[in-house]
Amino acid sequence: MRDEGRQGVRYPQGNVLLRNLARDFPVVTHGQGVHLFDATGKRYLDASAGALVASVGHGNREVVDRIHEQLLRIAYVNGTHFTTEVTEQLASRLCALAPPGLERAAFLGSGSEAVEAAVKFARQLCVERGQPQRTKVVTRVPGYHGNTLYALSLSGRPHYKQFFGPMLAEVVTTPAPYPYRSGLEDYERDGAEHYARLLEETLLREGPDTIAAFIAEPVIGSSAGAAPPPPGYFERVSALCRKYGILTIADEVMCGCGRTGRFFASDLFDFTPDLLVLGKGISGGYAPLSALLVRQAHLEEMRQGSGGFMHAQTYLQAPAMTAAGLAVLDYYERHDLVTHAARVGAHFQRRLRETLLPLPYVGSVQGVGLMAGIEFVEDIESRRPFPRSRKVVEGLMAELFERGLVLWSNTGHADGTNGDLLMLGPPLVITEAEVDALVDTLAQGINHYFRREP
Repeated sequence: MRDEGRQGVRYPQGNVLLRNLARDFPVVTHGQGVHLFDATGKRYLDASAGALVASVGHGNREVVDRIHEQLLRIAYVNGTHFTTEVTEQLASRLCALAPPGLERAAFLGSGSEAVEAAVKFARQLCVERGQPQRTKVVTRVPGYHGNTLYALSLSGRPHYKQFFGPMLAEVVTTPAPYPYRSGLEDYERDGAEHYARLLEETLLREGPDTIAAFIAEPVIGSSAGAAPPPPGYFERVSALCRKYGILTIADEVMCGCGRTGRFFASDLFDFTPDLLVLGKGISGGYAPLSALLVRQAHLEEMRQGSGGFMHAQTYLQAPAMTAAGLAVLDYYERHDLVTHAARVGAHFQRRLRETLLPLPYVGSVQGVGLMAGIEFVEDIESRRPFPRSRKVVEGLMAELFERGLVLWSNTGHADGTNGDLLMLGPPLVITEAEVDALVDTLAQGINHYFRREP
């Protein structure tokens, strides 16, 4: 049954299991560049690239044609039996761009899957080394690493425990660098030492020889609103992990693939991890795709031990997926998209700060490149968040959606329950003029919403 209004526009009681059961969903008919169009003809500016996925924009014919060519050749083979030219090419190209030492790549279907594979790789390597007692993974709060059960266990979002707590694995947590809520007098000056000290205290409390890996987003995603680390943080963290024989995992599912103005965000912060995970922007949304990059030296340890990495999934290395990744990577290079993202990203960050920080209830604007977060608070001076019962960000998102602006939101980051923030991450193809339109619409929506709030 369809709701009232133009026939075929919305399907509130259709057969699709929608995440939000309390609202209707417009039916998107097509997209072009940074814009989406629904069945009524309404145009939306996709200011979050979906979930920071649509890196090369919507309706990108160059990418689609390349994928189509591969589908006509071969779409699927079992990755435990065969490899393909397109998969080998994507692996070679990614590893050539990667931080030093990451010389092998595996391809899966989502960021969550790649995180699970990374943790399994780290654990297996510990066993191969005769260190079976290393069973723990250290993760940071706030943070996010996926929605499968172990990846969700690693995600520093306490509100998920309301439903899934008894099913989640026990993990070790340490505070993540969070500029707005660090409590430090000078985050840039003191942050690296402060958070590295907290990490070492955690390692010593747990017993360093029981820990297999430490996982971190180089730039924290929606859990902390594109929070960048303080200078020197990853150098100190990496030194600690080397000291105690702990593997490091960089989760670049959201912040990787050019979004920060560098292809790998790890490079921006002098982080040379043992394993690196990519997703989202790597395929631009044209096919499910994620990647796990590992060290050749670690694979050699496995080859001499058990003989191989004990992990496989149905779509491991599937050429339909890797063709999308290779087509997107080619588009990046032909159009120098990372340089474009760095240049437009500087304009984006400047416009956001100049326009939004003077507005009421805007506590923080932060980010790197074409990735930014805006935190809203009830009291600017004390940084007190709005009570969660007010559902501030939900109301603001609805206001902006009506204005044709699509964003990503998060809640609970302030104290585990309260907190309202918006996440921005437009397609990397966005122009400075489109950035201006985005910021102006956002400012208008914020002003209008908070004027009418009681």
